[in-house]
Amino acid sequence: MRITGGEPLIRPDINEIIERVAKIPGIIDLSMTTNGVNLASKANDLKKSGLHRVNISLDTLNPERFMKITGVSGLHNVLEGIDEAINVDLKPIKINTVLIKGINDDEIEDFFLLTKDRPIEVRFIELMPIGKFGESNMDKIVYNSGIIDSYKELVKLQNRDESLPARYYKMPGFRGKIGFISPMSHKFCGNCNRIRLTCDGKIKLCLGDNDEYDLLKVLREEPIKLNEFIREVISKKPRGHNFSENFNSQRSMNNIGG
Repeated sequence: MRITGGEPLIRPDINEIIERVAKIPGIIDLSMTTNGVNLASKANDLKKSGLHRVNISLDTLNPERFMKITGVSGLHNVLEGIDEAINVDLKPIKINTVLIKGINDDEIEDFFLLTKDRPIEVRFIELMPIGKFGESNMDKIVYNSGIIDSYKELVKLQNRDESLPARYYKMPGFRGKIGFISPMSHKFCGNCNRIRLTCDGKIKLCLGDNDEYDLLKVLREEPIKLNEFIREVISKKPRGHNFSENFNSQRSMNNIGG
Protein backbone atom coordinates (compact mmCIF):
# COMPACT_ATOMS: atom_id res chain seq x y z
CA MET A 1 0.00 0.00 0.00
CA ARG A 2 1.17 3.52 -0.80
CA ILE A 3 -0.03 6.74 0.79
CA THR A 4 0.10 9.67 -1.61
CA GLY A 5 -1.44 13.10 -2.12
CA GLY A 6 -1.46 16.04 -2.68
CA GLU A 7 1.24 16.09 -0.07
CA PRO A 8 0.75 13.65 2.84
CA LEU A 9 3.42 15.21 5.06
CA ILE A 10 1.40 18.39 5.60
CA ARG A 11 -1.11 16.41 7.66
CA PRO A 12 -0.48 16.83 11.40
CA ASP A 13 -1.79 13.31 12.01
CA ILE A 14 0.33 11.56 9.39
CA ASN A 15 2.24 9.46 11.93
CA GLU A 16 -1.03 8.25 13.45
CA ILE A 17 -2.34 7.36 9.98
CA ILE A 18 0.84 5.40 9.18
CA GLU A 19 0.72 3.59 12.51
CA ARG A 20 -2.93 2.57 12.07
CA VAL A 21 -2.50 1.43 8.47
CA ALA A 22 0.65 -0.53 9.35
CA LYS A 23 -1.37 -2.60 11.84
CA ILE A 24 -3.96 -3.73 9.27
CA PRO A 25 -3.60 -7.50 8.71
CA GLY A 26 -2.23 -8.24 5.25
CA ILE A 27 -0.31 -4.98 4.82
CA ILE A 28 3.23 -6.21 4.14
CA ASP A 29 4.62 -3.17 2.32
CA LEU A 30 3.72 0.40 3.30
CA SER A 31 5.18 3.26 1.31
CA MET A 32 4.58 6.96 0.72
CA THR A 33 4.94 9.38 -2.17
CA THR A 34 6.01 12.86 -1.06
CA ASN A 35 7.53 16.02 -2.50
CA GLY A 36 10.23 15.62 0.15
CA VAL A 37 10.21 19.21 1.39
CA ASN A 38 9.25 18.18 4.94
CA LEU A 39 10.83 14.73 4.90
CA ALA A 40 14.09 15.46 6.74
CA SER A 41 12.35 16.39 9.99
CA LYS A 42 9.77 13.60 9.78
CA ALA A 43 11.67 10.60 8.39
CA ASN A 44 12.64 9.10 11.74
CA ASP A 45 9.11 9.30 13.18
CA LEU A 46 7.64 7.88 9.98
CA LYS A 47 9.98 4.91 10.22
CA LYS A 48 9.06 4.36 13.86
CA SER A 49 5.35 4.55 12.97
CA GLY A 50 5.72 1.68 10.50
CA LEU A 51 6.53 3.24 7.13
CA HIS A 52 8.83 1.01 5.06
CA ARG A 53 9.94 3.21 2.16
CA VAL A 54 9.42 6.48 0.30
CA ASN A 55 9.02 7.74 -3.25
CA ILE A 56 10.08 11.35 -3.73
CA SER A 57 8.80 13.46 -6.63
CA LEU A 58 11.66 15.63 -7.90
CA ASP A 59 11.77 17.12 -11.39
CA THR A 60 14.84 19.36 -11.15
CA LEU A 61 18.13 19.73 -9.28
CA ASN A 62 18.43 23.41 -10.20
CA PRO A 63 17.38 25.66 -7.27
CA GLU A 64 15.98 28.44 -9.47
CA ARG A 65 14.11 25.97 -11.66
CA PHE A 66 12.79 24.20 -8.57
CA MET A 67 11.38 27.51 -7.35
CA LYS A 68 9.76 28.13 -10.73
CA ILE A 69 8.20 24.66 -10.92
CA THR A 70 7.03 24.31 -7.31
CA GLY A 71 6.62 27.89 -6.12
CA VAL A 72 8.82 27.31 -3.06
CA SER A 73 12.53 27.59 -2.38
CA GLY A 74 13.02 24.11 -1.01
CA LEU A 75 15.41 22.04 -3.12
CA HIS A 76 17.93 21.89 -0.26
CA ASN A 77 15.17 20.54 2.01
CA VAL A 78 14.38 17.76 -0.47
CA LEU A 79 18.02 16.73 -0.77
CA GLU A 80 18.34 16.71 3.03
CA GLY A 81 15.18 14.60 3.15
CA ILE A 82 16.67 12.06 0.76
CA ASP A 83 19.79 11.73 2.88
CA GLU A 84 17.79 11.47 6.12
CA ALA A 85 15.58 8.77 4.59
CA ILE A 86 18.78 6.86 3.81
CA ASN A 87 19.97 7.35 7.40
CA VAL A 88 16.78 5.94 8.96
CA ASP A 89 16.56 3.08 6.42
CA LEU A 90 13.37 4.08 4.59
CA LYS A 91 14.36 2.05 1.59
CA PRO A 92 14.32 1.48 -1.26
CA ILE A 93 14.21 5.24 -1.81
CA LYS A 94 12.83 6.05 -5.25
CA ILE A 95 13.13 9.46 -6.91
CA ASN A 96 10.41 10.01 -9.52
CA THR A 97 11.38 12.44 -12.29
CA VAL A 98 9.28 13.53 -15.26
CA LEU A 99 11.44 15.00 -18.03
CA ILE A 100 9.83 17.61 -20.28
CA LYS A 101 11.42 18.94 -23.45
CA GLY A 102 12.66 22.48 -23.03
CA ILE A 103 12.11 22.50 -19.27
CA ASN A 104 14.37 19.99 -17.53
CA ASP A 105 15.66 17.60 -20.20
CA ASP A 106 19.14 19.10 -19.81
CA GLU A 107 19.46 17.56 -16.31
CA ILE A 108 19.64 13.87 -17.17
CA GLU A 109 23.29 13.49 -16.18
CA ASP A 110 22.73 15.45 -12.96
CA PHE A 111 20.07 12.95 -11.96
CA PHE A 112 22.41 10.09 -12.87
CA LEU A 113 24.96 11.59 -10.47
CA LEU A 114 22.45 11.46 -7.61
CA THR A 115 22.97 7.69 -7.68
CA LYS A 116 26.76 7.85 -7.58
CA ASP A 117 27.17 7.86 -3.80
CA ARG A 118 23.60 7.19 -2.69
CA PRO A 119 21.89 3.76 -2.64
CA ILE A 120 18.74 5.15 -4.27
CA GLU A 121 16.71 4.63 -7.43
CA VAL A 122 16.20 7.56 -9.80
CA ARG A 123 13.30 6.77 -12.12
CA PHE A 124 12.50 8.70 -15.28
CA ILE A 125 8.76 8.63 -16.00
CA GLU A 126 7.51 9.56 -19.45
CA LEU A 127 5.13 12.52 -19.51
CA MET A 128 1.49 11.42 -19.60
CA PRO A 129 -1.55 13.44 -20.79
CA ILE A 130 -2.81 14.10 -17.28
CA GLY A 131 -3.86 17.43 -15.77
CA LYS A 132 -2.37 20.55 -17.34
CA PHE A 133 -0.15 18.43 -19.58
CA GLY A 134 -2.94 17.18 -21.81
CA GLU A 135 -2.98 15.93 -25.37
CA SER A 136 -1.73 19.28 -26.71
CA ASN A 137 1.58 18.87 -24.86
CA MET A 138 2.52 15.43 -26.11
CA ASP A 139 5.26 16.94 -28.28
CA LYS A 140 7.11 17.62 -25.01
CA ILE A 141 7.57 13.94 -24.15
CA VAL A 142 11.15 12.80 -23.58
CA TYR A 143 11.06 9.12 -24.55
CA ASN A 144 13.09 6.85 -22.31
CA SER A 145 14.37 4.81 -25.24
CA GLY A 146 16.24 7.90 -26.44
CA ILE A 147 17.97 8.29 -23.07
CA ILE A 148 19.00 4.63 -23.00
CA ASP A 149 20.34 4.85 -26.56
CA SER A 150 22.32 8.00 -25.74
CA TYR A 151 24.10 6.51 -22.72
CA LYS A 152 25.68 3.27 -23.90
CA GLU A 153 27.49 2.88 -20.58
CA LEU A 154 24.20 2.06 -18.81
CA VAL A 155 24.18 -1.57 -17.70
CA LYS A 156 20.79 -3.29 -17.81
CA LEU A 157 19.72 -5.08 -14.63
CA GLN A 158 17.37 -8.03 -14.26
CA ASN A 159 13.95 -7.04 -12.91
CA ARG A 160 13.22 -8.56 -9.53
CA ASP A 161 9.44 -8.28 -10.00
CA GLU A 162 7.77 -8.27 -13.43
CA SER A 163 4.66 -6.54 -12.02
CA LEU A 164 6.73 -3.39 -11.40
CA PRO A 165 6.58 -0.80 -14.19
CA ALA A 166 10.24 0.29 -14.07
CA ARG A 167 13.08 -1.26 -16.05
CA TYR A 168 16.38 -0.77 -14.24
CA TYR A 169 19.90 0.10 -15.30
CA LYS A 170 23.07 1.09 -13.50
CA MET A 171 26.01 3.35 -14.19
CA PRO A 172 29.25 1.39 -13.63
CA GLY A 173 30.68 2.08 -10.18
CA PHE A 174 27.59 3.94 -8.92
CA ARG A 175 25.82 2.78 -5.74
CA GLY A 176 22.29 3.50 -6.93
CA LYS A 177 20.16 2.54 -9.93
CA ILE A 178 18.45 4.28 -12.83
CA GLY A 179 14.88 3.26 -13.63
CA PHE A 180 12.77 3.94 -16.69
CA ILE A 181 8.96 3.95 -16.56
CA SER A 182 7.63 4.24 -20.10
CA PRO A 183 3.82 4.31 -20.25
CA MET A 184 3.79 6.10 -23.60
CA SER A 185 6.38 4.08 -25.51
CA HIS A 186 6.27 0.72 -23.68
CA LYS A 187 2.77 -0.26 -22.62
CA PHE A 188 3.34 -2.41 -19.53
CA CYS A 189 -0.38 -2.70 -18.66
CA GLY A 190 -0.40 -6.48 -18.79
CA ASN A 191 1.56 -6.66 -15.53
CA CYS A 192 -0.13 -3.71 -13.79
CA ASN A 193 -1.78 -4.48 -10.44
CA ARG A 194 -2.31 -0.88 -9.25
CA ILE A 195 -5.62 0.37 -7.86
CA ARG A 196 -5.96 3.97 -6.62
CA LEU A 197 -8.33 5.46 -4.04
CA THR A 198 -8.67 9.22 -4.51
CA CYS A 199 -8.90 11.75 -1.69
CA ASP A 200 -12.66 12.11 -2.30
CA GLY A 201 -13.35 8.40 -2.03
CA LYS A 202 -13.35 7.25 -5.66
CA ILE A 203 -11.68 4.06 -6.86
CA LYS A 204 -9.64 4.62 -10.01
CA LEU A 205 -8.46 1.52 -11.83
CA CYS A 206 -6.10 3.14 -14.33
CA LEU A 207 -4.43 6.52 -14.82
CA GLY A 208 -5.34 6.30 -18.49
CA ASP A 209 -9.04 5.75 -17.92
CA ASN A 210 -11.54 8.35 -16.68
CA ASP A 211 -13.95 5.84 -15.11
CA GLU A 212 -14.25 6.16 -11.33
CA TYR A 213 -16.27 4.23 -8.75
CA ASP A 214 -17.72 5.88 -5.65
CA LEU A 215 -16.51 3.84 -2.69
CA LEU A 216 -17.32 6.60 -0.20
CA LYS A 217 -21.01 6.53 -1.15
CA VAL A 218 -21.20 2.78 -0.57
CA LEU A 219 -19.32 3.12 2.72
CA ARG A 220 -21.82 5.71 3.96
CA GLU A 221 -25.04 4.22 2.60
CA GLU A 222 -24.52 0.45 2.41
CA PRO A 223 -21.34 -0.48 4.32
CA ILE A 224 -22.40 -4.12 4.47
CA LYS A 225 -21.91 -4.27 0.68
CA LEU A 226 -18.43 -2.72 0.72
CA ASN A 227 -16.41 -5.90 0.16
CA GLU A 228 -18.71 -7.01 -2.67
CA PHE A 229 -18.46 -3.55 -4.26
CA ILE A 230 -14.65 -3.53 -4.14
CA ARG A 231 -14.39 -7.01 -5.69
CA GLU A 232 -16.81 -6.07 -8.48
CA VAL A 233 -14.94 -2.84 -9.26
CA ILE A 234 -11.52 -4.50 -9.33
CA SER A 235 -12.83 -7.09 -11.80
CA LYS A 236 -13.40 -4.19 -14.23
CA LYS A 237 -9.76 -3.14 -14.37
CA PRO A 238 -9.05 -2.38 -18.06
CA ARG A 239 -6.52 -4.39 -20.04
CA GLY A 240 -4.67 -1.25 -21.05
CA HIS A 241 -4.60 2.54 -20.83
CA ASN A 242 -6.14 4.90 -23.39
CA PHE A 243 -3.38 7.52 -23.55
CA SER A 244 -2.99 7.02 -27.30
CA GLU A 245 -6.70 7.47 -28.06
CA ASN A 246 -7.20 11.22 -27.57
CA PHE A 247 -7.29 10.71 -23.82
CA ASN A 248 -7.88 13.79 -21.70
CA SER A 249 -7.73 13.29 -17.94
CA GLN A 250 -10.45 14.91 -15.87
CA ARG A 251 -8.09 15.11 -12.88
CA SER A 252 -4.55 16.20 -12.17
CA MET A 253 -2.11 13.79 -10.52
CA ASN A 254 -2.34 15.54 -7.14
CA ASN A 255 -6.08 14.78 -7.17
CA ILE A 256 -5.62 11.19 -8.27
CA GLY A 257 -2.69 10.12 -6.12
CA GLY A 258 0.70 9.20 -7.56
